[in-house]
Amino acid sequence: MNQSGSTTIASAKQEDIKKDSKSLVRVEVGQKVRFRVLLTYAVLLIVFGVAVDGFWNSVMGLKEIIKSPGILISDYVAIAGIGAAFVNAGLVALFALIIIKLAKAKISGLNVAAFFTIAGFALFGKNILNIWPIILGVWLHAKVLKRNFADLIPPALFGTALGPLVSKVALDFGFNLSLGIVLGSICGIIIGFIIPSLASHLAVIHQGYNLYNIGFTAGIIGTAFMALFRGFGMNCESVLFWAESFNHIFVPALLIYFGSMILGGVILGKVGRKKDVATLKSIMNYSKGLATDFIELAGFGPVLMNMGIMGILGMLYVIMVGGALNGPTIGGLFTIVGFSAFGKHPRNVIPIFIGVYLGTLTKIWSANAPGALLAALFGTTLAPIAGGFGPLAGIVAGFLHLSVVMNIGFLHGGTNLYNNGFAGGIVAGILVPLIRTLGVMKPRTKKEQEVIDEQR
Repeated sequence: MNQSGSTTIASAKQEDIKKDSKSLVRVEVGQKVRFRVLLTYAVLLIVFGVAVDGFWNSVMGLKEIIKSPGILISDYVAIAGIGAAFVNAGLVALFALIIIKLAKAKISGLNVAAFFTIAGFALFGKNILNIWPIILGVWLHAKVLKRNFADLIPPALFGTALGPLVSKVALDFGFNLSLGIVLGSICGIIIGFIIPSLASHLAVIHQGYNLYNIGFTAGIIGTAFMALFRGFGMNCESVLFWAESFNHIFVPALLIYFGSMILGGVILGKVGRKKDVATLKSIMNYSKGLATDFIELAGFGPVLMNMGIMGILGMLYVIMVGGALNGPTIGGLFTIVGFSAFGKHPRNVIPIFIGVYLGTLTKIWSANAPGALLAALFGTTLAPIAGGFGPLAGIVAGFLHLSVVMNIGFLHGGTNLYNNGFAGGIVAGILVPLIRTLGVMKPRTKKEQEVIDEQR
């Protein structure tokens, strides 16, 4: 139910999902159709990149992306241009889809989230090479421990959050190229091998109220690696590559991209019928805490609509605060879109936006500063808090999250791209127990109240 696929937390939700889905009118969409839809959105990224910058410029820019360590914040639009950035994102998304297909995994809500998240972060940090050692490590984990790799697709794809660590060791620590590549690959394989087990156990800290559980896990792993590296005098200097002045290109392109999801959802889900509108509303009004596979709950069509709506909503926030649409912020939008198949909807995301924005009014960061923008977009990892404990709790979570995420990146040296997932785990780990213990905001489900009473 989070990025680790933790069965402990997910099992508590499964019966609720089944009960809720039985009362809804659903139009089932098969796995082949779901695969083709995701394939289309991956190809569109490549087509857009080539259309903007041309094939040759995109290829040459791709070389610059591969040579970049990708440490936070490395906007590939600023480093290599729009074409290369989006071709890289499209190729990485295609690779992710091929892995899902070869593993014979289902196009579930969590795998949709993984697909769009890896595509989004391929605009600033991941590339077509630095993801593979980590994926290989997860595959080896499955082989050695005799687990089904299809069940480990989420940690394999999300675990590429530490792709910059692979690139940093390979290219930027002063080793000769061959040795650097070998050492970087070994680090990536080790990360991939350990991340599924760690993710399952670390989910207990935030109790599932941080959607980006692998981000939290990657933060712990990245901190350990950087502590080791710093002990040998190897450090990661902070960077900021941040493109601006491209809103006139990205706004219409993203409106078409996200708008097509809404239209596709209408067609696939036949949402035009009154009974099926109730299915879409079931997502919008879903107020139970923790993450939920909305595809299982409501079907692929309404979920696709929710994804498109959420993408536009996130883009409106960026525009309203005067922010720039670029690699990192579009990566944030894609992550929101992906997790709109697995836990996010307008009612549990807007309180996080409000909390972060209020934080920018009272703290030292402006709302359109890079870190604050990313805190708002990726801070929606805390949407389950708003969903489980109400909008006020979501606002408090967003307000606190801004401060935590702006001060925690040093620990992992920017090698963990999911810095907000790391911060979100800390915020949820502090806030949720306080809410429950003090009884300030009551959870909305009877089952959750029973769990709390048992804990007390």
